[in-house]
Amino acid sequence: MLNSITSLLILILVIPVDGSVFYGDPHSGVERDVILIENQAYAVSRSKNGAKGGVWSVQRKDDAAIGAEISSAFTVFHSSEDPNYGFGTRATGGSPVANWRKGEMNVWKSAQTIELSPTGFEVDGNAIRITYAENELFSFSASLSLPDGAGVPLISWDIVSKTKGYFAVAYTGLQERDPEKLDFLYQPLIWSWKRFPEQAVLTPESYATTPAVFTTQDKLTEGLAIPSSEIPFRFATASNSRFGLMLRTEGGMAKPMVMAPILGGQESYLETDGSHTFSIQYYLAGGTWTEGTDYLYQHVIEYPLERQNAMVSLNETFHNMIDFAMDDFYSGWVQEYKGYDYKFDVPYTVKNVSAIHPLSVAFTTGNQEIYDRRGLPMLEYLMSREKYLYAINALPEKQTQNPSHFLKGPAMELWEMASIYRLLGEKNTALPKEIERLFGKSRQLNLETEVSGASWKDYLARYLVDHGQEYLDSAILLADEYLDLTFYQYPSDFSTNAGLRDAQATFVNDYSSTWQELLELYELTQDRKYLDASYEGAKQLSLWTRSTPFAPDKSITVNEGGKVEGIFPGRRFKADSYEWQEFDMTTQIQEQVVPAWHTSLVGLLPEQPGTYVYGPIMLFHQAGAMLRLAYLKQDETLKKIAYNGILGRYNNFPGYYFTSLYTNVYQQTNYPLHPYLGIKYNAVFYNHLWPHVALIQDFLVSDAYYRSGGGIDFPALFSPGYAFLSNKVYGHAPGKIYDNENVSLWLPKNPFKTSEKSVNHLLGRDGENTYIVLMNTSPNPISETFHLRQDVFKWDSDREYSVEVLARNELIGEHTLKNGNLPVKLAAGGIAVFKIKGLCQTQYFPGNFNSQEISASRKQQYFRKEYSSSAIGTLTAMSFKSMEHITDFYVYSTSTEDHVASVQLDYKMGDEAWQQVTDKSYPFEFSLRMEKSDSPLTFKWKAIDAKGNSHQSEFVEIY
Repeated sequence: MLNSITSLLILILVIPVDGSVFYGDPHSGVERDVILIENQAYAVSRSKNGAKGGVWSVQRKDDAAIGAEISSAFTVFHSSEDPNYGFGTRATGGSPVANWRKGEMNVWKSAQTIELSPTGFEVDGNAIRITYAENELFSFSASLSLPDGAGVPLISWDIVSKTKGYFAVAYTGLQERDPEKLDFLYQPLIWSWKRFPEQAVLTPESYATTPAVFTTQDKLTEGLAIPSSEIPFRFATASNSRFGLMLRTEGGMAKPMVMAPILGGQESYLETDGSHTFSIQYYLAGGTWTEGTDYLYQHVIEYPLERQNAMVSLNETFHNMIDFAMDDFYSGWVQEYKGYDYKFDVPYTVKNVSAIHPLSVAFTTGNQEIYDRRGLPMLEYLMSREKYLYAINALPEKQTQNPSHFLKGPAMELWEMASIYRLLGEKNTALPKEIERLFGKSRQLNLETEVSGASWKDYLARYLVDHGQEYLDSAILLADEYLDLTFYQYPSDFSTNAGLRDAQATFVNDYSSTWQELLELYELTQDRKYLDASYEGAKQLSLWTRSTPFAPDKSITVNEGGKVEGIFPGRRFKADSYEWQEFDMTTQIQEQVVPAWHTSLVGLLPEQPGTYVYGPIMLFHQAGAMLRLAYLKQDETLKKIAYNGILGRYNNFPGYYFTSLYTNVYQQTNYPLHPYLGIKYNAVFYNHLWPHVALIQDFLVSDAYYRSGGGIDFPALFSPGYAFLSNKVYGHAPGKIYDNENVSLWLPKNPFKTSEKSVNHLLGRDGENTYIVLMNTSPNPISETFHLRQDVFKWDSDREYSVEVLARNELIGEHTLKNGNLPVKLAAGGIAVFKIKGLCQTQYFPGNFNSQEISASRKQQYFRKEYSSSAIGTLTAMSFKSMEHITDFYVYSTSTEDHVASVQLDYKMGDEAWQQVTDKSYPFEFSLRMEKSDSPLTFKWKAIDAKGNSHQSEFVEIY
């Protein structure tokens, strides 16, 4: 240490641990309150309370009100024997946490602890070097530093062992707070809002989706985060996790804490003279917790926009998935049961999520085959089945996930039925009748989750169908009560976000709020309290999305050795257990060098806490809604999360769960084009196919909405699905492209010939003109000629079409289109809109017809009757229309194979001859199509019971 000021005029600070701050000669006795270190954003000085050794005052320089005191306190954990670190014991709320000997979740009880306080420190450049007394087991030092620029304070430490054993270090220098007084808290994975851990649990890196822990109280967010430099680019598991996050002290108070290494973890064992170093970030933010979260993402984590289109455009992925979903063999479609094979989880069952997904896509792509072969059968399935999951065989005593074998439907939430009713042009009376019949009735549609039937969402469904103001008033009243329960008073327990206090949160969205539904309510009412509540729910969910590790700016080798091991050991073949039958799950695939960001998991969500050990999933239904909120709230972070969650991730259906950052096997166009047992890398849930197609469509439309500042806006319906499979769907009504009204969304396959894969698109048509919306996902500008395929756009050869280039409500350029060639210039990350005048696109499907005239007629379109004969049961018949000249009829009974040997339907269409059709296996159902616009179907149901006796209905007529 220097003893005097040299001729070089060096400024010296000599600071004894329990003395005062001296400037210049330490023996002069001149005490001054000075800033020890500072950068553009922070200043650190010695606490004015001189009795506290090693306590620092940290101040944000842009706001005098943002400051706090922190100390240099650490706790060292030591065990001479293996502490048996593990992971899997579940804490209250359902999340696995770290555990030690005999399943102990409290690390403070798992080893010897040594509390450290500093003995001295000195200023070295922009760092405060802190020393500690020697211990017989180790030497320890630490520092508090400020990086150049506007970076947040960095707390670093170094431990050197004097004996071999297991060591861990926890930074414990923040002030304790009363958890009852906190406005918000966060410890991943599940502790947020006011859900304070009931035990002193530790979250390892593997479950630290956003690697931070913080509290918010009285407009001050204080937290600790892990620098990206401490998080290597690999898939973190419990065993290789480099750090752990804690919020609850052993005494039950709230204090953000970080442990590194984790006691008993990969880096915990040290030989004699072994060492371990680690650094963490400390930050302060003013305002609400949402502002604190923004500060965390933007200034602490420095969350990046990593992604763009990779191997193909998102539109190509969209159509690759459609082609796969339409393949009867590869897609897992079981035609006999009108559903998708659910064999990965529950063999001998089929499952559908929603019929509105294929119905919407059929309309927006103009593809009647999708309607005929998927949308309509899935609609019939969901109108008749009791639950989403249908057991093919009669139920054994025990079957996982509680499927139903019965036709006691519909297996849809009321809002889903209301949306399908509107999508189909409000022409069908079966859906409103079923909504009315089921309103207020509690049902179990998925697993054992209760659907009340009288929530604010159910009242809203009634309003959307018949527009009765009383239903909207009730929906608003109940929604406000929901806000009182879950928004104005943040949840402190782990009941579902629906406010059902006896229902345990399960899926990722259960731990947030029903923010997507609240966004729908805002769009309907324009009441900003629903927008604000929706926004906070999205921000809370953003903490669940994977924020690290960042992809390095380089290429990596994937599929090393020409093979990839699967996530799971085998496949399941029993319906009553989750038992695996093990076999070789190795995929042979060529080794390849790709940009690291291709395989990054930043931006992805867990399915639920219990399954996150298998990694995040790519079924990111929330991305479209996040983009809309990003525009409405001008939130850059939500935009980045949405883009990172969707862009450049897959060329086709990618399956479920992802672990390795060193494979791209799931990104291949042909990945799902194998028999079920030939798809080996991850889980395959075929029932997710159409929801995944629908979420891509929603993302494309919402991205255009975001990039255009709301100027491109297509009306949407909401599909609540189940679990977290909720998003907007389109196709029921025309929208606008800037000041051009009455434009229908159009998403045909392969509309362009171009080598440019960075551009996603939407098309529109208004009966006279064609619209093209191009969106550049690349950070580079694009200048290229797009060739419009003549078989798609139907342009006339040699004709010149006038092309207007549109921006926000103004004409910014003009071109001509000849022989399909369109010159395109796109800014980096930009949007371009082209209106091709006079290029008319005729819409053939769905057809245009007078839905009001059909709805106004009093002809019966729905029949339901409970018969005393168990062989007939409850008989239901309904009709659906998608085109003026086509009517589809569906007739089914609740009778099972226990009561019926076979069923015969005698029917005639209009004035045609009588016909017969027989069904000799359960479920007993008939689908018929009539290509006449106004003729009825007349039928009689005949059931033959097990004894050979005949049971008949009366003649029924429906239109």
